[in-house]
Amino acid sequence: MRSRVAAIAQEIGYAPNPMVSALMTSLRTTRKMKFVCNLGFITSFPSRLGWKENPSFARYLTGATRRAGALGYGMETIWIGDQSTDELSRILQNRGVRGLLIPPLPEYGMKLSLPLDPFATVAFGHTFTEKPVHRVTNSQMQTISLALNQCQKRGHRRIGLIMPRFVNDKVGSRWLGGFLAWQATHPHETAIPPLFVDELTEATVVAWVKKEKPDAILANHGPVLSWIRSNGFYIPDILSFIHLNWTPEKGEISGTNQQPEEIGAAAVDLIAEEINQNRRGIPSTPKTITLESVWNEGTTCPHRR
Repeated sequence: MRSRVAAIAQEIGYAPNPMVSALMTSLRTTRKMKFVCNLGFITSFPSRLGWKENPSFARYLTGATRRAGALGYGMETIWIGDQSTDELSRILQNRGVRGLLIPPLPEYGMKLSLPLDPFATVAFGHTFTEKPVHRVTNSQMQTISLALNQCQKRGHRRIGLIMPRFVNDKVGSRWLGGFLAWQATHPHETAIPPLFVDELTEATVVAWVKKEKPDAILANHGPVLSWIRSNGFYIPDILSFIHLNWTPEKGEISGTNQQPEEIGAAAVDLIAEEINQNRRGIPSTPKTITLESVWNEGTTCPHRR
């Protein structure tokens, strides 16, 4: 029926009035909505609550739940665990789940084997590669450019990057691409080779710092800051530190806030659009929405002479 109506509309040259559409969208978002259906926040870590170890994941869910409630959707956190995915799919449909949100997976390219045809699906980030779905993600190239520009503005001239190789691989080398692109377009700054290794250890980090002598370090791996401090590199007196995925849990650290709550809200907006248009399964033209980071001042990246 939907296809027949769409065909007739095209035949007679019908086009929706954009002002009426904008009015209806405004009404839906400003008044209390009647419950429509559920959305599922799918987790696939080895343990049921393993995903909560990453503060960003909890903030994805907070932003998504808040936005879902405003649009009249319920939200369920669903752990795949070791149950049959076909059985899980039936359970989700019986619960009234019509849309799935897939946060970043524990491993890049990990397969869920969950039938997606009955659902509208949106993934967070780039780790879910099993099927071509819509996704919402941070713009890693903008994030690292923001951090580098803030360092330069504060007088830093030897800016280094430390990252486990798998972290860069999970986003299709966008971290490394952004870092090298910035170095190439700022030839007057000292180009320090980034530290990319399969296994990041304290000894490797300390040896790299002693060799390259950076005046600022970008990283998004938790232990790096404590390793540097425990080996006599005073932060921020001598060396600056910038976290590429700052959240309020990290306190005093300077860094880039990827705004995970806003990413969660944007994912719900995208999935609600799919449900409203009665679109399910794998999209013919997957779209990726990227959100930019904002700077968190903190205390670990002061101005230098």
